[in-house]
Parts: sequence; structure tokens; C-alpha cells
Amino acid sequence: MTPAPDTPFTGMAGQGLGVSPDGLVRVGLLVPLSGPAAPIGQGLLNAAQMAAFDAADDRFVLQPYDTGGSPNGAAAAAQQALSQGAQVLLGPLFSGSTRAVGPVAARAGVNVVAFTTDASAAGGNVYVMGYLVDDQVDRVVRFALGEGRSRFGALVPNETYGQVATNALRRQVSARGGQLVSVQTYAPDNPDLREPARALSGADAILIPDAGDGLRAAVNGLAYVDIDAPRTRYMGTMLWDDPGLWRESALAGGIFPAPPRDSVRRFEERYKSGFGTPPPDLAVLGYDATALAAVLARQGGGPRFDRATLTSAAGFGGAAGIFRFRADGTVERGLAVMEVQSNGTVAEISPAPLSFSGGGSGAGF
Repeated sequence: MTPAPDTPFTGMAGQGLGVSPDGLVRVGLLVPLSGPAAPIGQGLLNAAQMAAFDAADDRFVLQPYDTGGSPNGAAAAAQQALSQGAQVLLGPLFSGSTRAVGPVAARAGVNVVAFTTDASAAGGNVYVMGYLVDDQVDRVVRFALGEGRSRFGALVPNETYGQVATNALRRQVSARGGQLVSVQTYAPDNPDLREPARALSGADAILIPDAGDGLRAAVNGLAYVDIDAPRTRYMGTMLWDDPGLWRESALAGGIFPAPPRDSVRRFEERYKSGFGTPPPDLAVLGYDATALAAVLARQGGGPRFDRATLTSAAGFGGAAGIFRFRADGTVERGLAVMEVQSNGTVAEISPAPLSFSGGGSGAGF
């Protein structure tokens, strides 16, 4: 199952949950079309329209609503979508808005597939579609373990994202039989990290969940105290997926997770061809969520947006790779592992899986 955004999304057969009196299947798209996040919201809408064109039949109606980027705006948009017959809600983008929408949709018996990356917003009738830090950390930890590395460390900024990534590292290392030897934190504006770096000398794989100047300071601090590749594997998150960082010589040999490059590139090329500009980073989520809804909308007997269908063990294949929803509403993704090269490029050294272990082949498009 190779995801390809120019191929129709195929779904699972299932018993329908009912069709509206006019025979249409209405899907509400909740995105910020005004306010500071409007460019991202417009990108999500553009991508959703692409998916509807590619994957939907004539009964499918995509109904966009502006959340304004706020919880109150999202709740009002959800109420309007539901009053106009939406049978599933895609979005909103932010975690606070997702928490505001969940109860509104729950009262109507409708499920929500949100674009947030905050796993704590999931649960009940809410499923989160964004790239979760826990999945990203798990992917690089599994790769490092497969290389024979077992002693893990972390050099992390002392802020929320660093704390989330550290907690994920603790869980994944413990669950997979590794050892966490040291976690060192630093102020994001600290340019000299030699002292915290020295405390990581016992690790053979080190997580650095940062970007920009913070990441540069971290890897240079490690290199200064002779903790460098290939003896020690630097590991990042998707924050590293930035060509501007790859020219940092001390980062060569570091790894980070990413969606499958080829299918994402095809999506980006089609988006740019259709809209004249490259898509915002999260736009592909709008494509995959809408394609998923389009498939589930045309099931035999009627649309299937229920929990059992959304949490199918086989999962689904999209432009951003395979994904499936866990029972707790969080998403599990199939990610590739990229390695930073000494020439300032990256190479895929471990491909994204094409199916989930034990779940069979997912439905794809």
C-alpha cells in the first residue's frame, strides 16, 4: 500500500449509520480563516478541497467554517456546522479549540478529527490527527535500539516542548528495555552548553528536541566535549526537518523522524500547481482527514464515522503515510527515519512502514 495522493482513497466496507434526508453526507471543516493563523487555515481548506475532488463522490459535501483561531470561535463554528447537518467534524487546529469543540459535538453524537498535535486533547469523541511527539520519539528510539544502542540521554530546552519530549523518551526507553542515563536541561537562550553536555558522556544516543540556535548550541556543546557521531547518535524530532539546520556540521549523523518523503512531495507539488504557492506544513493533514471522511462517507449502507471504523486496526494510508487512531483518540503514524549528511542534505535510512504490525494492510489513497 504505497500512499499516493493522486490515487482514489479506498476504504472498508461496513454497516451504515444513516443518511440525511436529502441523501447528502455533510462534513464540517473547522479551521481558522481569519486571525493570525489564517494562512494555515486556508492551507488546510485548500488541501481539503483537493482531497474532496480526488476521493469524494457526488453525495459528499465539504462545509468549511471559520474558527477565528479561538476556543469560543471554534465552539460557535462547531455549533453552526452541526445545526447544518454535519455528520463528522474535521478540525479545529489548536488544542484549546479542540477541547471547546469536543463537548459540543458529543452532545450531538458526532465525532471530531482534530488537527492538533496535543495528545491530551484526545479522548471520548475526539481523535487527534497531528504529528504527536510521543510517536516521533518512539520512532528514533526504536531505530537506535536496532543499531545496538541502549543507553539514552537527553539534552532539552527547559520549556514545555522539551518537557513533553523528555516524558516521551522516558516512556519509550522504559517500555523497550533501554536505560535512561541522564537528562540535562538548558535555558533556550543559553549559548554555552558544555557543562550539561559533559553529564551525557555515558549515553550512546541523545535526544535533542530543539531547533534553530538552541539546537546549534546543543550539538556544538556536545561536540566540544567529544560526544559526537558516529560513537553517539544524536536524535531529534520533526523540528529538525528544516534544510537551514542541515548545514550545521556538528549535526551530521543525527537522525529525525519524518513522513514518507515521496508521497509528501507529490502532495506538495500538486498543491503548488493548483494554488500557486507551497502548502503550509500542516496542510497535508487537511488532505488526509478529508480523504478519510470521503471514503467513510461512501460505505455500503451509509456513512461510517463511528468509533469502531475510525479505530480500525488496519488503519489508513494517506499522503503523509499510514495512520490509525488508538482507542484513546491519539493517532499512530508510520514514520521514516532521516539522517543528516555531511554535505548539508538528508537521506532516508529507514523507510516508513507500509502497514501496521498485526493490523493488516490499511486502506489507502
